[in-house]
Amino acid sequence: MGAGPIGAGMDIAHSDHTGGASPQAIADVMLQIAHIADSLGYTHGLKPSQWTALRYFAGANNSQRTVSAFADFHATTRGAASQMVEVLVGKELLVRVPVPEDRRVTQLHPTPKALELLRHDPLNDFAGVIGTLPADDQYRLAETLTSLLRGLLERRQSV
Repeated sequence: MGAGPIGAGMDIAHSDHTGGASPQAIADVMLQIAHIADSLGYTHGLKPSQWTALRYFAGANNSQRTVSAFADFHATTRGAASQMVEVLVGKELLVRVPVPEDRRVTQLHPTPKALELLRHDPLNDFAGVIGTLPADDQYRLAETLTSLLRGLLERRQSV
């Protein structure tokens, strides 16, 4: 944001001449939040995208624990997802498990080492800040962010 350090120019509640928040000011603050949240992910020898992959594979059902399913979720190519998986396998955080019913399919499961690491997930710090908001604000924030995400996904699919 061109407004300067955190705190300066961060009051978006009255950022335009009509007394409301401008969409641009809101987008700027959301981008700043995303950058800060992302920067928290450079810890324990992992990058933010690797934390995302670990969270995904730890929470996915067995049929979704594939490179292709992760690529779809992470909105990336199969090749990029495969490279990330290779790194996590190399770090002994994911293990490949062949599917007996279909030898072409290999599932990816988090190792005990990964599950322990996830106990120190940097996203917990971000969630902790959200958790300090009143419950009604958390609910409205969740609804609003879900609507924004849907809108962005629709725009991306139409491009």
